[in-house]
Amino acid sequence: MAKVTILPANVSAEVEPGELLLDAGEKAGVDMEAGCFNCSCGTCVVEVVSGMSNLDEPSPEELDVLDQWSRDPEKFRLTCCVRVRDGEVSIRPPGH
Repeated sequence: MAKVTILPANVSAEVEPGELLLDAGEKAGVDMEAGCFNCSCGTCVVEVVSGMSNLDEPSPEELDVLDQWSRDPEKFRLTCCVRVRDGEVSIRPPGH
Protein backbone atom coordinates (compact mmCIF):
# COMPACT_ATOMS: atom_id res chain seq x y z
CA MET A 1 0.00 0.00 0.00
CA ALA A 2 1.02 3.57 -0.64
CA LYS A 3 0.21 6.55 1.59
CA VAL A 4 -0.78 10.02 0.40
CA THR A 5 -0.89 12.98 2.81
CA ILE A 6 -2.64 16.23 1.90
CA LEU A 7 -1.24 19.38 3.51
CA PRO A 8 -1.92 21.69 5.28
CA ALA A 9 -4.85 19.64 6.61
CA ASN A 10 -2.35 16.84 7.33
CA VAL A 11 -4.85 14.11 6.47
CA SER A 12 -3.75 10.85 4.89
CA ALA A 13 -5.13 7.89 3.01
CA GLU A 14 -3.66 4.52 2.19
CA VAL A 15 -4.15 3.67 -1.47
CA GLU A 16 -3.43 0.84 -3.84
CA PRO A 17 -0.43 1.27 -6.14
CA GLY A 18 -1.65 2.72 -9.43
CA GLU A 19 -4.33 4.90 -7.88
CA LEU A 20 -4.69 8.49 -9.09
CA LEU A 21 -3.57 11.28 -6.76
CA LEU A 22 -7.02 12.81 -7.25
CA ASP A 23 -8.71 9.69 -5.88
CA ALA A 24 -6.23 9.45 -3.01
CA GLY A 25 -7.14 12.98 -1.92
CA GLU A 26 -10.83 12.16 -2.03
CA LYS A 27 -10.18 9.01 0.06
CA ALA A 28 -8.44 11.21 2.63
CA GLY A 29 -11.60 13.32 2.85
CA VAL A 30 -10.27 16.34 0.97
CA ASP A 31 -12.40 17.94 -1.75
CA MET A 32 -9.83 17.98 -4.54
CA GLU A 33 -10.24 20.58 -7.27
CA ALA A 34 -10.37 19.19 -10.81
CA GLY A 35 -11.92 20.31 -14.05
CA CYS A 36 -11.35 18.21 -17.13
CA PHE A 37 -10.27 14.86 -15.61
CA ASN A 38 -8.13 14.18 -18.71
CA CYS A 39 -4.87 16.06 -18.14
CA SER A 40 -5.65 19.11 -20.24
CA CYS A 41 -6.84 22.05 -18.10
CA GLY A 42 -4.44 22.29 -15.14
CA THR A 43 -7.01 23.04 -12.42
CA CYS A 44 -5.96 19.97 -10.42
CA VAL A 45 -2.32 21.04 -10.03
CA VAL A 46 -0.68 20.39 -6.65
CA GLU A 47 2.76 20.90 -5.21
CA VAL A 48 4.50 17.63 -4.38
CA VAL A 49 6.14 18.38 -1.03
CA SER A 50 7.76 14.95 -0.73
CA GLY A 51 7.74 11.60 -2.46
CA MET A 52 7.97 12.70 -6.10
CA SER A 53 9.94 9.52 -6.85
CA ASN A 54 6.92 7.49 -5.68
CA LEU A 55 4.78 8.85 -8.54
CA ASP A 56 4.63 7.78 -12.17
CA GLU A 57 6.69 9.83 -14.61
CA PRO A 58 4.76 12.73 -16.19
CA SER A 59 3.22 12.12 -19.60
CA PRO A 60 3.93 14.49 -22.50
CA GLU A 61 0.37 15.85 -22.09
CA GLU A 62 0.93 16.58 -18.41
CA LEU A 63 4.25 18.27 -19.15
CA ASP A 64 2.55 20.47 -21.78
CA VAL A 65 -0.13 21.60 -19.30
CA LEU A 66 2.40 22.27 -16.54
CA ASP A 67 4.45 24.30 -19.03
CA GLN A 68 1.38 26.34 -20.03
CA TRP A 69 0.84 27.21 -16.36
CA SER A 70 4.59 27.86 -15.76
CA ARG A 71 4.74 25.06 -13.18
CA ASP A 72 7.99 23.17 -12.66
CA PRO A 73 7.32 19.42 -13.20
CA GLU A 74 10.01 18.71 -10.60
CA LYS A 75 7.71 20.30 -7.97
CA PHE A 76 4.15 20.21 -9.36
CA ARG A 77 1.88 17.49 -10.77
CA LEU A 78 -1.68 17.15 -12.05
CA THR A 79 -3.75 14.95 -9.74
CA CYS A 80 -6.14 13.78 -12.47
CA CYS A 81 -3.45 11.97 -14.44
CA VAL A 82 -0.59 11.01 -12.11
CA ARG A 83 -0.64 7.66 -10.34
CA VAL A 84 0.97 6.72 -7.05
CA ARG A 85 3.43 3.83 -7.37
CA ASP A 86 4.31 3.08 -3.75
CA GLY A 87 5.75 4.62 -0.60
CA GLU A 88 4.64 7.94 0.83
CA VAL A 89 3.70 11.13 -1.00
CA SER A 90 2.80 14.51 0.50
CA ILE A 91 1.00 17.11 -1.62
CA ARG A 92 -0.24 20.67 -1.11
CA PRO A 93 -2.91 22.37 -3.22
CA PRO A 94 -1.96 25.84 -4.49
CA GLY A 95 -2.60 28.72 -2.13
CA HIS A 96 -2.13 26.62 1.01
